[in-house]
Amino acid sequence: MKAKNVLAGMVVGGVVAGIATLLAAPKSGYETRRTLLANKDEYLGSIKDIKDAAVELKNTVATASKEGKASIQTFITDVKTAIFEWKLQTEENMQGLQEDIKELEDSIKDLESELAAESSKEN
Repeated sequence: MKAKNVLAGMVVGGVVAGIATLLAAPKSGYETRRTLLANKDEYLGSIKDIKDAAVELKNTVATASKEGKASIQTFITDVKTAIFEWKLQTEENMQGLQEDIKELEDSIKDLESELAAESSKEN
């Protein structure tokens, strides 16, 4: 949309400049028309060059936009994958910690039983 506005601004600016030049021209209308006809191909070539540059700019912007969108999508996918892997590792660690806690509880119960048995023997 912006490239279209730039091109429209260039065309309008060119037309305004042309009108201003005609009104302020030191030559007569006949001489001015002869000059314009003689330079017509040059003017048309300049307009074609401007149009080609605008189309190239539009294509470049579209390509950059697509590449940026693809890069962002790749980045989002990578982040989601990293978070998922972290969750898996955390779950594995939690399971290991729960097993360790269970073993500690069992050991504590065994120690309490042994202490209770020794206390019973001493009394």
